[in-house]
Amino acid sequence: MESPDGTRGLEWRENRWIPWSEIQLKQQTRGGPGGQHSNRSATAVEIRWSIRESRALNAMEKETLLEVAAARLDSQGNLRIVASEERSASRNRERALERLAEWLEMSLRRKKSRTATRPTHSSRRKRLDQKKRRSQIKKDRGKFRGDHD
Repeated sequence: MESPDGTRGLEWRENRWIPWSEIQLKQQTRGGPGGQHSNRSATAVEIRWSIRESRALNAMEKETLLEVAAARLDSQGNLRIVASEERSASRNRERALERLAEWLEMSLRRKKSRTATRPTHSSRRKRLDQKKRRSQIKKDRGKFRGDHD
């Protein structure tokens, strides 16, 4: 399915799309900059997207996203993103779609595993020297014997 502007959907990664038919857009009034204008016109944009029902993701990606987004899902299992920072509904729509694409990209990015490293010889020596100094300070406590006659 193509939108009026000729695109297939929201591109969140190169050659990866969320079809427009899966993204629900809703405009609503919201406070924020703009004074009475923001109170009277529906410029805030809310996006809802069902991760479970999406055809744009494979099973592993869905499972990963559902774990990551557990706190962000509503009762129907939809991811909800709201943008109301701008005065214009079209700019808020762009920002909400950008946020969805960024969140999707970041959530599915493979986490780098930590490479275990060994302490260097000099760092081990410094640590042991420091322990010896501290130990000596503690040994010297209370050993002072004054000349009390």
